[in-house]
This record gives sequence, C-alpha cells and structure tokens, in this order.
Amino acid sequence: MWNNLYNGLINGLGMGSIYALIAIGYTMVYGIARMINFAHGEFITIGAFVSYGMASLIGANPITMIICIIASMLICAIVSIITEKLAYYPLRKRNTKRITALITAIGVSYIIYSLFNIQFQEIKSSPKFLNLSNTNLTILTIVITLVTVVLLTLFINKTKFGKAMRATSENPSAAKLMGINNDAMITLTFAIGAALAGLGAVVYCLRIPYFKFSVGSDAIGLIPFVAAVVGGIGSLPGAVIGGFIIGIIQQISVAFPETSPWTPAILYSILILILIIKPTGILGKSIGEKV
Repeated sequence: MWNNLYNGLINGLGMGSIYALIAIGYTMVYGIARMINFAHGEFITIGAFVSYGMASLIGANPITMIICIIASMLICAIVSIITEKLAYYPLRKRNTKRITALITAIGVSYIIYSLFNIQFQEIKSSPKFLNLSNTNLTILTIVITLVTVVLLTLFINKTKFGKAMRATSENPSAAKLMGINNDAMITLTFAIGAALAGLGAVVYCLRIPYFKFSVGSDAIGLIPFVAAVVGGIGSLPGAVIGGFIIGIIQQISVAFPETSPWTPAILYSILILILIIKPTGILGKSIGEKV
C-alpha cells in the first residue's frame, strides 16, 4: 500500500508539473481572449512529433534535448499564430458570440487530429534524451516547470509586452485607447500558450515509451483544462496549483488497482465539486481576472 502511495505521489508530481505547463496555455488564452481553446491539446501532439523528428535527425542526447525543446516550442507557436489568424481572428472582428469561438476551437482540434491521423498512424518511440530514474525525472520536470513559471511571471509583470497583455486582459477598451494593439496581444498569448504545450510535450515524452497521433487528445486529453478550471481559469498560479492537484490525485488513483478504473470519474467529480463549491476555482476571481 505505502509503496503504491509513494509511486503515485512521485508520478503525480511529475505529471502534475506537465499538466501545469499545459494548463497555463488554457488559462492565459481565457484570461485575455475570454475563450476556451479546445484545440490547445493538439499542440501537445505537434510538439511530440517535432521532438521525435528532430531527435531522429540529430540524435537523442541531453544536448539535443534543448534543441528539440526550442524547435517544438517554436513550431507550436508558429502553428498557433496561423490558427489564430485563420480561425479565431475573423470571429473576433465580427464580434461573434463566445459559443461560436468555442465550436470553432473544437473544429480546429478535429482538423489537426485528422491530419495527424492521416499522415502518422504508426506508433513512434519516444526520444530518450536522458537516462534517469523515475524520481530524478520527476525532480527535473518540476524544476523545468517552476523555472518556466518564474520566467513567464517576470515576463508578464516586468516587460512592456507583458504589461500590455495584462492591460488587454483587465480592460481591452482602455488598453486600446492607450495605443495597445489588443489583437497582437491575443496572438502573442496564443503563441506563448502553444509554446508551453510544446515544452510539455517534450517533457511528457520522457515519461512514456511511445506515442501516436492521438497523444494530445487521448493520452493527455482535457486533463490540463480540468486543472486550469480547478485552480481558477484566468489565474497563472491557479493553473500551476490545479495541475499539481489533478496530477497527484490522478496518479495516486491509478496506482491502486481498486480505484484505477474509476480515475476519470474521480477527476471529473472533483471538477464538478469545485465548480459547485467555488465556481471560479481555487484562486480564480469573478471580477478582474488576470493572466
């Protein structure tokens, strides 16, 4: 029992840090664009395949891991910018309802999913850049997540672009009067969120032996979104806290044979319970949500 609990806790911290990285993308887009980008999970798939392709070309070792991370983040950001300009920007210009953007995001998700299903049906072996124990891998994942969160927080609070993003989030009309290009800030937010998903994909591949075209939609799925909502969607610290909470609960549940089949039901029950008790999530605010 204690061994299962320990393994579940270690795996939960590792997966929780990955969920936190991906959940930040959900929460940032919602914080500024006020929409749920359900296509966000597909960028995990893109990041995983970019990492696999780069590792196949230049080899898999600790040094090339950094190159693969940069490539995955860059490609995911570029695809996100293209997607935002083609699918979401026209809707925003026409002031369509939020439900329209939500449906569009689901459509974009299925388009990317189908393209990968057509082109990459074979199972791919995850590039093993590092040979670490499960505990050390968890420590590395947590460090990567915490460093990323610190750097992102500094970017948002200290840089010109970060302050412009915050202004757009708090009051788009006032930000526009101050000369801030709200559309550019929204595009930047999509790019950052997708880049973090690409980073999360590379780190996630360190923990799994193989993956396929559905890694973003099936293996990860909506769990990071659940984490963002539980933590308080629109809140950066909330996304991190929610990621660790959901990751730990999930992996502890999976560690025990009695509860493993019930894991999805447990996670979504927690989501519903949080929404009933505190609809804005643990750190979310009903007024003046910030990125």
